Amino acid sequence: MGLTEPVRQGDRARAIAQPLALTVLAALLTACSSSGSNGSTPASSSPPATGGPASASAVAASFVNIVEPFDPGHPARTEPAPATCGSQATTIAIEQCFQTKTENIDVQVDVAQSAKYASASAADRATILAQDSAWLAARGPVCAAAFNTGGTIDGISAAACLLDESNARLDAVKGINPPEARLKGTDSTDPNQLSWYTTPEGSRIAEMSTQGDQTGGAIVAWVIVGGADGFVVNPKQFFFQDGSFTDVGIVEPPNPAYHRVPTGKEYQFSIDYSTLAKDPNANKGAAGYLYAPGAPVAAWG
Repeated sequence: MGLTEPVRQGDRARAIAQPLALTVLAALLTACSSSGSNGSTPASSSPPATGGPASASAVAASFVNIVEPFDPGHPARTEPAPATCGSQATTIAIEQCFQTKTENIDVQVDVAQSAKYASASAADRATILAQDSAWLAARGPVCAAAFNTGGTIDGISAAACLLDESNARLDAVKGINPPEARLKGTDSTDPNQLSWYTTPEGSRIAEMSTQGDQTGGAIVAWVIVGGADGFVVNPKQFFFQDGSFTDVGIVEPPNPAYHRVPTGKEYQFSIDYSTLAKDPNANKGAAGYLYAPGAPVAAWG
């Protein structure tokens, strides 16, 4: 009996010591695994970086795409369109053809503008959206003001005008300088017979020769429809040119200089080009009346 008690005490000591040793060992292993050789904080203790992708996504979501008044309910989308609209069988089909082509161009406008928007500052993003909204709001009224005879042809002409407006807008947002346009001159007062030029800002310009004068010149009426930013008239930008020969003409009263044409409103003024008889060029094939804001971009001949 005397030998049994010490043995039991030893077993009890070992039984207590083994769990303590295991606990200490586990603590040491945990400490080693939670600290790297460079003393850095474990990755699991840092929250995931989500600010970048979330911000980019938020910016993209805040861009406002074009929604066509004639095809509402969704952003502009690309659809198949006939190669030529004039060959369609009905007035409605012709108008729908122009509208589809317009929407297809507007998709490209959205692509160009959204790319600018993604890398722009907050202030510039607001400007982009404001300019897009103003242009789209003005486009329909501009075309309606240009074609207002009350006839069926007005609908077709206005639909074609929408396409011209969107093409000019696409060049503008891409930073493409408009090419020189050669347009047919006319003495008709019918707006559907005029050759209209669309500025990058969305204003419309047409020319009609109203009469000749006794000096061998001609009196020309310039027709302006103001775009989204309106249009400020500078008569010096409207002149006759034939090679090196130019005639800036005499502006008929009331003087339209720096008159601001409001958005969607039509305005006319006349210039008497009184020295055309002095044009030394026998061949007038290259001659024409020009609208030239800095460089010739539109010529009626």
